[in-house]
Amino acid sequence: MVKSHNKAPNKRELQLQAQDNWRKIKMKDKDTIQNIIFELLHTPIQPSPYPFISQKKTVEPLRPPLTRPSLTPINNLPEPSNNIQLKSNATAQNHLLENLQKVKNDLCKYNNLLRAASTPELRSSFTLKIKKLEETVTVEEKKLKRLRDNAAAQQRTRKKKQKAALEENVVEIYDAPGRPSFFVKDPNLLEKMHDCVEFGAADYK
Repeated sequence: MVKSHNKAPNKRELQLQAQDNWRKIKMKDKDTIQNIIFELLHTPIQPSPYPFISQKKTVEPLRPPLTRPSLTPINNLPEPSNNIQLKSNATAQNHLLENLQKVKNDLCKYNNLLRAASTPELRSSFTLKIKKLEETVTVEEKKLKRLRDNAAAQQRTRKKKQKAALEENVVEIYDAPGRPSFFVKDPNLLEKMHDCVEFGAADYK
């Protein structure tokens, strides 16, 4: 095929011709065989005309990589940081605030994932998770506000008692033996408290 420069040889004829030539060449000496091989290797070969080889394949253009939006918090999302100052002895408030901060951090994370989601299934899943986290934030903030209000009320009561004690120049230690208590000063205190709660007497006072 190389010597004849036949661009479309018959496969069967090519095979028979190769076998016939090999029978003749293999009887020659080693140097002659090497020269023939060298000559064939240096003979230029034209491109194959076979359709299954020369057929052009359609190459699809490369698609640019999908660019995802930067993971930045949404503007209306509450920041995880909180400037609520708690006293060191407010254990319940500290514990509740830690949980609230964790939920807010998760809320920021899922909002970022929602913005980067590429399928409707992921967006639906993230949206459901965000809704649950927002409900949790609302509940936890109400609990924290209630604890802070209670602590503030106790603080006001404590200051009121301290002010009264300073004005009267009397300091009463209730946990010391021999000190008069409220129940000693007013034996009917429990009954009065019961009447205020059960019969609404506090509404008239």
